[in-house]
Amino acid sequence: MKYFNRLCLTILCMSITAQAHAYSGELWLSQAKTKFGQPASMLAHGFLAGVVHSWNGRSDPRQPKLCFDAPPAEMQIRNLMSVVTDYIDARDPDLGAPAQGIIRVAMMARFPCRNTDS
Repeated sequence: MKYFNRLCLTILCMSITAQAHAYSGELWLSQAKTKFGQPASMLAHGFLAGVVHSWNGRSDPRQPKLCFDAPPAEMQIRNLMSVVTDYIDARDPDLGAPAQGIIRVAMMARFPCRNTDS
């Protein structure tokens, strides 16, 4: 219960702060590096899962190449965390950018869309 209360407080603080600032790649990475099971780590894992599951296999008709297609066997959160952290280590992106964008680009690099109708 103590962790749940801390998590709720952290989420509340983030939502208040998010109105003024995007959830940056730097913040995501710092949370992802915390000990598994801690509230910050849980936020990073949850954010990553949300971005990946909401975008996987989808594309914008105006920009069909901006998508990724991760196979079901690769959708475990530990695999996804490695995809993104390995991308950050190898490419050194601007971590001041929104975390959502960094995650999507990392996933596009690792799992490009299989649908090549265009």
